[in-house]
Amino acid sequence: MSLPALRREVLETFIPLNSLPAERLDYLLQDVRVWTLAPDEVIAACREGSGQTVFLLSGTLQIWEAGTQVASISAGEVQSWYPITTPRSGLQSVVAEATVNCIVIDSGKLDYVLAWEQSARYFEAELAFDQKLSDSRWLRRLLQAPIFYQLPPAHVRELFRRMQEVDVVAGQWVIKQGDVADACYFIRQGIAEVLVEGEDRSERSLALLEAGQYFGEDGLLLCGSRNASVRMETAGSLLRLGKDDFAELLQGPLVEKVDWSMALDMVAQGARWLDVRLTEECPTGVLPGALNVPLQNLRVKGRLLDKSATYIAYCDSGLRSTAATFLLRAEGYQVSALAQGLRALDAEELAPLLTPRG
Repeated sequence: MSLPALRREVLETFIPLNSLPAERLDYLLQDVRVWTLAPDEVIAACREGSGQTVFLLSGTLQIWEAGTQVASISAGEVQSWYPITTPRSGLQSVVAEATVNCIVIDSGKLDYVLAWEQSARYFEAELAFDQKLSDSRWLRRLLQAPIFYQLPPAHVRELFRRMQEVDVVAGQWVIKQGDVADACYFIRQGIAEVLVEGEDRSERSLALLEAGQYFGEDGLLLCGSRNASVRMETAGSLLRLGKDDFAELLQGPLVEKVDWSMALDMVAQGARWLDVRLTEECPTGVLPGALNVPLQNLRVKGRLLDKSATYIAYCDSGLRSTAATFLLRAEGYQVSALAQGLRALDAEELAPLLTPRG
């Protein structure tokens, strides 16, 4: 029986999970499950090649070989801090002594997290040395953002190589609403305020951004103008990434596009459609079971999406769904974009696929 997902603090009690920062543990939590096993039930996930890593949460496990119990592990003992494995594959089996709860994690995902974290620490030290940084905490925070976590460390290194440092003063406008988007910015030092201008020309503050955060990607994703302004609250330093470099090093690797055939296969396997058009753009209906979250509302309402689920974002042309996919993947969601959108099919092909909007 599957129990509710765990809290991060529980993962921190196991080795090597305790070496990971909170952001990495949150990423793993998307797929971690707790399984309750009945007395005498064999845990197949402990076997070599199962693709799963198992930790003992409560109860006692027995290790059997050739009909004889050769060891036992109880929750809380030193042995239970480590993954439960059968070192002699095929000869040993792990059995629940009574009712047992175990944590199961995808081994491939865990290996990737551990490898990336070790590489990122090396990269942080390397970059801090090259740029003679006296304080690299901003860099550490930036590298722990999901937007970087999904890129190979070597790719991140090239991205930082292409960034240009820009010194800014308090009160300086970095980008203005309505201007053509030509770059995004990463805050190395200082505090920036995001503002949006209403129809009455008054400005409304949306957020304060600190060192280790970034802004300006929205306009690049939509190949258009800025939808907000950013003004420096304090003096500081920014890293500027140009439009072409952004497309090559960030947008391209982060946005996975799927055609209709692949998308339908994914939906058949449990993925869900995500319609990012405005509600009034859906008069003929939406794809079956689709959630309608307009792109302009995605940063707020997107937090209501299930991080353990897989989504396929779509719009009419594929432009907004590409932007939505980038924004959601940057926050750790599992999302692909429908290539060319609904217009990839003609009206006769599309009509049977649509259902009335709920």
